Formats: sequence, structure tokens, C-alpha cells
Amino acid sequence: MKKLFVFIIFIICTNFLFAANDIVDGWETDIESAERNAVLQKKPIILFLHSVSCFYCPKVIEEVLPTPKLAKFLEKNFIRLELDTGTGSDSIESEVTDQAPPRFIVSITPAFIFMGPKEEKLARNGKKHMIVYGFWNAQDMEKWAKLALKRFKTLYGDKYR
Repeated sequence: MKKLFVFIIFIICTNFLFAANDIVDGWETDIESAERNAVLQKKPIILFLHSVSCFYCPKVIEEVLPTPKLAKFLEKNFIRLELDTGTGSDSIESEVTDQAPPRFIVSITPAFIFMGPKEEKLARNGKKHMIVYGFWNAQDMEKWAKLALKRFKTLYGDKYR
């Protein structure tokens, strides 16, 4: 019985340690790797910026991103990248996650940035960048993603063929 208990504790701890750097299952955590893959696969990037001090980030991770229809659409059409902005947190936990470079630090999380494989900007309705802030449901996120994909194909699609 003791061996079973120790084994279960070991499995739980191992899963926790390996999951520490993979906040969103299946999403990349290295920007250079994501950009290489985006060029090779001719796909835009969806960058999910989160923070350990964010109230809505865990809700996005647990309730929105795993929604089957949205997850399938994003996986098929985007290189999915998630980075920790570290904003507003002195937590040691933020040190073990992949930190966003200064050019991607935002003051509001969750935030999603849609961009080309080489960080090309995708504009939306006259805005400079296609950044979506806040908590959105899966249907709204899919609408944003479809708009970004359309903009990407219009602006940069031929560049990567």
C-alpha cells in the first residue's frame, strides 16, 4: 500500500513539473521556434499572452482554448504560441514559465496578438496591430481568428507560397 501511495505521489509531482512550462497544452513556448514553424508551414501566429496574476487567464486556458471547434480551427490554421508577460507579479512561478520579450509585454492580460510568421502586423479596422484583449468566449475567439486569417492571406499569403 505504501508503494502504491509513493508511486501515485511520484506521478502527480512528475506531471506537475513537466506541465509547469506548458501552460496551454500543445502550444509552443519558444518564439524563435514558432516563427520558424510559421514560415515553413506558411501560417500566421496566434500569440497568447498571459500572466500568473491574471484572473481571467486560467479561465481562458481551461474554458475557451480547449473548446473542440476553436482548438481544431487554431491548430489547423495557426502556429499557436503562448508566453508569460510576467506583468504585475513578483511570483517565483513566473520565473519558470517562458517570458515574453519586451516587445510583447502588455499591461492587460489575457491578450492575443495575431501576426505573420516574421512578426508582420495584421491590422484590424484601422488599428495598428491586431491585438485582442480580455476574456472572450470560444465563438468570439473563432471570429477574431477567422478575421486574422483572412487579413493574413490578403496581406502576406503570396509571400509564403
